[in-house]
Amino acid sequence: MLEVRGLTVSDDARARITGCLDLARLDDWLDRAGTVARVEELFAGMPDESQEERGSG
Repeated sequence: MLEVRGLTVSDDARARITGCLDLARLDDWLDRAGTVARVEELFAGMPDESQEERGSG
């Protein structure tokens, strides 16, 4: 969806999106993907997945 909108998706952002297993987070990103001006805005205000994994153990 991001590329269809003409946004450039970096390798890091692509890896973060495709590596995410949290369906609620993916659903939120999908909602945001229709309105963000830059891909980085998709992740704004959200903890990094690796930080969440460290905090949940």
